[in-house]
Amino acid sequence: MLNFEWGAVLEKKNFKVINQLKSLTEGHILYCFENEEEYIKNIVDFVISGLDQNQYSIIIENDRISPLLKKKLASMLNESQLCKLRYINNFDFYFAKGDFRCNSIFEFLPRLIEGYAEQEFAVRTWAHVEWRDEREVHKQLLDSEKEADVIVSEKRLLSVCAYDSDRVSEELKGSLLTRHNFLMNDQGNKQEVLIIS
Repeated sequence: MLNFEWGAVLEKKNFKVINQLKSLTEGHILYCFENEEEYIKNIVDFVISGLDQNQYSIIIENDRISPLLKKKLASMLNESQLCKLRYINNFDFYFAKGDFRCNSIFEFLPRLIEGYAEQEFAVRTWAHVEWRDEREVHKQLLDSEKEADVIVSEKRLLSVCAYDSDRVSEELKGSLLTRHNFLMNDQGNKQEVLIIS
């Protein structure tokens, strides 16, 4: 069923397949992607399903993928829908305090959404997690994911943490699984989201 080399880790966990990401309204999702085209398609699906639920989407992405994503979404959405999308450079987000750490998205919202403090906004987040080739980042990364899991649970957010599979060791993948309650997987043209318990 799973083509991950780390399937053995999953065998020790209970999980249930959800056919589409759009069927979720809250949760902390781990997504290790291999194909950039599928990756961008999944962000688009995430944004559109958020719009269907009248939610803002905060996309934390790198300078290479953001323009591709913006171009694709601009061709699909109208102006009022595009106003519900906000982008943060992932380097600026994760290194805002000088070293790698998870910043609360709520620190950024007042700067991203005009009038945020005056109203209640439903927000979902998609974050492409990247770092320099620093070995000590792994512990900080796991600590940040633990902190993010608390924020996601308390605020009842839907939050995807996306990692390039080539940059994540098998050991780190296994550790990341313990910090998320869903696993997203691409199987050809079919998307799977697994509930981890």
